[in-house]
Amino acid sequence: MKGSNAKQNKAINLRLVLTQIVTLGPISRADIARNTLLTKQTITNMVEELIAINLVEEMGIKRSEGAGKPSKMLCLNKHAAFTCAIRITPERLELGLYYLNGECHSTITKQLTSPLRATDIRHVLEQFIATNNISMQTILAGGLSINTRQGDVISQHQLNQTLQAQLSELLHLPIALESTASACAAYQMLFGEAKTLHNFVYIHIGNKVEAAVVYDRQIMLGQNGLTGAIGDMFVTPEHNEKTGELGKLNEFSSLDSLATFVANSPEAAIPLNTLDPTKHVKCAAWIAQATEPLRIAIHTLESLLNTQTIILGSDLGETCLDKLIRTLRPFIPSIAQLGKRDIVRLIKVPNINSVALSGVATLPLHAALSNKNMQTLYMPKLFQGTPLQERVFLRQN
Repeated sequence: MKGSNAKQNKAINLRLVLTQIVTLGPISRADIARNTLLTKQTITNMVEELIAINLVEEMGIKRSEGAGKPSKMLCLNKHAAFTCAIRITPERLELGLYYLNGECHSTITKQLTSPLRATDIRHVLEQFIATNNISMQTILAGGLSINTRQGDVISQHQLNQTLQAQLSELLHLPIALESTASACAAYQMLFGEAKTLHNFVYIHIGNKVEAAVVYDRQIMLGQNGLTGAIGDMFVTPEHNEKTGELGKLNEFSSLDSLATFVANSPEAAIPLNTLDPTKHVKCAAWIAQATEPLRIAIHTLESLLNTQTIILGSDLGETCLDKLIRTLRPFIPSIAQLGKRDIVRLIKVPNINSVALSGVATLPLHAALSNKNMQTLYMPKLFQGTPLQERVFLRQN
């Protein structure tokens, strides 16, 4: 993405410069100017604004073999604020406090026995923040992701947006909402395996199987802001006895399908994320039946999109996911195997036990990096934020 030196594009330029510093930092002003085609004076003005609100800091000096004044390097100040992550699954509520660079400060998990209301989440979150001796004034914004079992995708998304708005108003805090797959894709772009990639697909195996498609370093947001319901893809010719539909990926390769598969066996009493196919027979059998539908889904993504790679994450335990990936190979031949490749066709995400919550915590910063991303963010009515919040989220002139 290139900038514009016109005055009316100041907000766009500010986000563009911030994106460069977040993803490529430490980086010099001269390098930002080269990458964005903005003038050095425009870059200087933008950087001074970001330094003034403590969002960016100078560190060290870039070594230069040529003549001229050495460049000071710029990087994101991770201590400028915190982001909070809220992830809800049918079984548990996960909360986390994170520094701006995606590093974890602290997390907490609460098992659920009944549906959560916005007031319940607010109470637990405020207690969690207070326990860590952190002021609400130091929270930049929150990220929210909700995984459910019931309902069609559009109805559930509308319910999620309602909860997002309720939480934002109760906490008086901007809240960004996305699927777990999109949240993880945002984290990988900013701080993870995809910092240098231009396009990729992120697949997350949760209660449902989700995907996020990244093109030109933008997460694709489809009609109504929805995309990536790969779990609804038909992958087998067999018909569902209840609905008459063909077999969907969710019925074979999701956590819900694993729970159904191990039901009425001794393994049903074991948490799904601790099941080990080397020790648990039903888990190993589930992997055997989940593999071919997932291979078909991966082949479809490769044939349609042919991205640089596919990144696979999950709420499964690491041993279980490793076994699933080993069983997936060899992949079905597709256009992705043709020509020169710099990256393998499929990558397992590192730190699978923590990456989902880290991704959710990244959503507020990711939203701030472009006007398009901002549509995932809900701002409280009559919001009066800190200078940092005002500049990051509201600056439009």
